[in-house]
Amino acid sequence: MQELTMPINVKNIIDLEKTALFLGISTATARNWVKYGYLRTYTNDKRYFFQLSEIENVKFDIENGNLEKLNGRANKLKVDRIFIPDEYLQDGVNIDDIIKIINFVTENNINISIALLLLSLNLLQKEKVISNITIQDLISQNFVFTNKQISEEIKAWLSEIKINNIKSDFAFLLNCVIPKQRDTLGFLYQSLLPEGKKSQKGAYYTPEIIVNEIIREYIKKDSKVFDPCCGTGQFLLAFADVVENPKNIYGVDIDGIAVKIARLNILIKYKNQNFVPNIVCKNTLFEIGNYDFFSLNDENIRDFDVIATNPPWGVHFSKSDIYWLKTYFPEIASLESFSYFLKKSIDLLRDDGVISFILPESILNVKTHKDIREIILQNTHIKKIFYLNRVFKKCFYICY
Repeated sequence: MQELTMPINVKNIIDLEKTALFLGISTATARNWVKYGYLRTYTNDKRYFFQLSEIENVKFDIENGNLEKLNGRANKLKVDRIFIPDEYLQDGVNIDDIIKIINFVTENNINISIALLLLSLNLLQKEKVISNITIQDLISQNFVFTNKQISEEIKAWLSEIKINNIKSDFAFLLNCVIPKQRDTLGFLYQSLLPEGKKSQKGAYYTPEIIVNEIIREYIKKDSKVFDPCCGTGQFLLAFADVVENPKNIYGVDIDGIAVKIARLNILIKYKNQNFVPNIVCKNTLFEIGNYDFFSLNDENIRDFDVIATNPPWGVHFSKSDIYWLKTYFPEIASLESFSYFLKKSIDLLRDDGVISFILPESILNVKTHKDIREIILQNTHIKKIFYLNRVFKKCFYICY
């Protein structure tokens, strides 16, 4: 790491956040570039500052292809603001392998659902759930799985895709090197999904270290657990590290591809058991009831031991959604998405259960969030508030 202390013109100095924005990268990536000597910082601590003229030179070199290694990492992936969430990479993972996958998908204009299906089959081969498979095998459905339910999941996914859109040239995705992560498919999905779509959905990958910290203290082997906005299953997989019966793990999300991945993740985790995952593509706020988990028969029966999630923040609801939200949640006036998920989770929790949410710091003191603060104080007992520092900007997780 290059760290210098020297007289500099303060007017020409920018901080880490402005540097990342200027270069079109995440702040975590900017820190990595400092670590590997691609950027120079003028402080001896972790609050990095950079000289604007040097950052301008770096950007010029990237745009003109003079820094080949950085060129592939600086969001230059031929699509609208795709970036790799490399702060979530586990040690030993080669980011260049991921860049090859993303470039292949974007250069060949492969539909993201098809790309994820092929990458799922790649992972299933490595997990020995299916023997080596070719594109032709896939088109003719000439394959055999060791797990019946996984076979059903793949066939259902295939039924939603036009077979003619799967080309023999896509075989690279069946055989390429993919990262070994807890949620490999989720990580690849996040890497392929344009930043704009992630922002619209409020959908972002949660670092594994944070998930583990939340799960460690409260999950037991017989716990009944739920993630109301589960995405690809990062929390569900952490639940599965402790929970013995996969039927006690529940997840809901409105993203159909994410739910497909989450279901496969849990099936792979318990690949020697025969079960259908309790993970569905629905809207937790409108389509999940308390009496029957998959219905709206709301008899106020609280059933979950632990509910944990990283809920979406700042979602822009449609006019029809706002109408229903005001009907179902009259206590919440802010229209803030994380407040609705928190209230719904309180309703689904058993009396001695635990809720753990990753939330923005603003919930503690901003007037807009007075409504959810009152709900928390009236219905729960706060066990712990833990600040996450640099992992997420100005947020923490809180347990009730």
